[in-house]
Amino acid sequence: MTAAAPAFAHHSAAAKYDASSPVTLTGTASAFVWRNPHCFLYLDVDAGPFQGRQYVVEMSSAGVLGSSGWNRSRIRPGDEIQITVLPARAGTAAGLCRACSIRVNGVVTKVS
Repeated sequence: MTAAAPAFAHHSAAAKYDASSPVTLTGTASAFVWRNPHCFLYLDVDAGPFQGRQYVVEMSSAGVLGSSGWNRSRIRPGDEIQITVLPARAGTAAGLCRACSIRVNGVVTKVS
């Protein structure tokens, strides 16, 4: 007798985010959530089409970010942020940081 292992599907970034139209955002971090399967940055946007709104940025897992030298206190509420994301296809205030650069308080870091 054999047991079948459950199959887990991971969402497709290509289905949810538009890689052909990157968007650069500037604003103030309101929260940085460090968890698996993905970390999230909540950004209060200063200018552009999302000005005055909170934008949710999906990032890599805590494990991947940790292996790049990040930790849960890398971004703190009030930090000034500039980030280029792949915007949500649905047009909502959400995007994906995949192999992007993020400027936190003037210091640029590559994010995988």
